[in-house]
Amino acid sequence: MQIKREELVERTERMREQMNAHGFDALIIYSDEYRSGNGTYFTNYKPINLIEESPQMLCLIGDLPPTLFIGRLNSYAARQTVWIEDVRPIHKLNEFMPEVFASLLGRPARIGLIGDNLLPLSNYRVIQHHLNQADFISCTDLLIQLRQVKSSNEIDLMRKAARIDDEVLAGLLKKIHVGQTETQVAAEAEYIGRKMGADLGSATVVMSGPNTNFPAWRPSERIIEPGDFVLVDFNPAVSNYCNDGGITVLMPGASQEQTDALTFGHQVIKEVIPLIRPHTVASTIYDLMLERLEPAGYADNFVPYAKGQRGVGHGVGLDVVEQPDLTIDSDFDLLPGMTLAIKLDLHGLTGGGFRIECVVCVSETGIDPLNELILAENDTFTILS
Repeated sequence: MQIKREELVERTERMREQMNAHGFDALIIYSDEYRSGNGTYFTNYKPINLIEESPQMLCLIGDLPPTLFIGRLNSYAARQTVWIEDVRPIHKLNEFMPEVFASLLGRPARIGLIGDNLLPLSNYRVIQHHLNQADFISCTDLLIQLRQVKSSNEIDLMRKAARIDDEVLAGLLKKIHVGQTETQVAAEAEYIGRKMGADLGSATVVMSGPNTNFPAWRPSERIIEPGDFVLVDFNPAVSNYCNDGGITVLMPGASQEQTDALTFGHQVIKEVIPLIRPHTVASTIYDLMLERLEPAGYADNFVPYAKGQRGVGHGVGLDVVEQPDLTIDSDFDLLPGMTLAIKLDLHGLTGGGFRIECVVCVSETGIDPLNELILAENDTFTILS
C-alpha cells in the first residue's frame, strides 16, 4: 500500500491555499535526507542517504506547477517515481534559479520558508542572491498543522508499522541473552523487521547497564551482564510511515528494586494511555504520569527527564520524531488524527534506567493504540528469569 497520487496532489493544493491565505508569493519547503518528512509528505519519495547529501526542496510559486530540487543521484529515481514533473538536481540550484523563479526576479516578494532550520546556509545564499528584493519569512508551523493530523491512509500504514514493531520486540525477548553485545541485539531486531518487509525509520537504539543513563546511545560492543536493564528502541517504517516502539528488558539476576520499578512502569503506561482524550490539553499526559509516580516515590527519577523536549512523547509519522512535542509545557489541544508516541522514562535507578514507549492515535472518542504488545501483555513480560 502506498499513498496515492490524488492524496499527494491534494496535500500540495492545501499547502498552496495556506500560502495564499498568508500572503506569500512562494513557498520553499526543505527537508534533508535524515529528516525527510517535509518533502516526502508531498512527493512520497524518501532519498537514500550517505551516497550523497540529498535534500528535497519543493518550490511552490504562485499558481505554477511545483518544482522539486533533489540530490543528483536521487534525481534519476525521483523523476521516474514522483508525480511532480519538474524534478531538478539541487547541485545546479544556482543555474536553475533564474528559470524556476522567473516571475519573482527583480521585484519585492514574500517568500515563506518551511524547514529553514534544516536549510544549509550555502543554499540559502544562492536563493537570496537571485531573489534579492524578497523578504524571507519562516513559516514551518503551516506545514506542521497539516502533517500532525493524519489521514486514514496514513494511519493504516502506521498501524502496519506498529504491528511489525510489536512482532520485533516480542521476538527479541526470545533471543536476547546475557553475553550478547548491544550491537548483536540491534542486529537481531533489524533482521526480524527487515524480514517482515520494514524499512528502518531511524537508527536502532540499544543501551544496557550504565549506558541506560544516557538519553540516546548508539549500540556498542558492551557485553550484556546479569541484572542489566537493556533498553531497545526500534523504529520500523512501512511505505515511509514510521513506528516508535520501545521496551526495556531486565536480565536475570536483577535486584528486587529493579523488578519493582519496571513492573510499576508498565502499570503506569497501562493506566495513563486509556485516559488520554481528544480536545484536552496535551500537558495532561505529563500530569497523569506524575500523579502516579510521585506517591510511589519515583518523581525524582521522572521529573528531571520529562521536562525537556519530548519529555513524555512526541508526534510520529513520516519522521520517527516530529511535532507535536509532549512535555509539561505542551499547551495545545490533542486533536483526532494525531499519532503520538507516549513514553515513560525513569532514570537514576539502581542499575540505570528504563523506557517504555508505544504509539497511539487520538480518535474522536479516546485513544486507538497502534502498538498493542505493551498494553496486552502482563506487567512483567520483559523481566527475564
